Amino acid sequence: MRPRLALVAALPPENAGDHIRNALQMLAGHENAHPAVWQFSPELRRVESLLFRVMFMLDAEVTR
Repeated sequence: MRPRLALVAALPPENAGDHIRNALQMLAGHENAHPAVWQFSPELRRVESLLFRVMFMLDAEVTR
């Protein structure tokens, strides 16, 4: 008998907040792996700051 792959459960769709959290996780991993890049790229800090601000704004709207 050949093994079969079956889909057990569908994952819920991701919303904008989930995508922002994923991006922040990727940035954190990149910062840990390449700290020198972050030292010489202030744009990365600005992007991280903007992502945090947007995440908090979205969370505030969801809790209303």
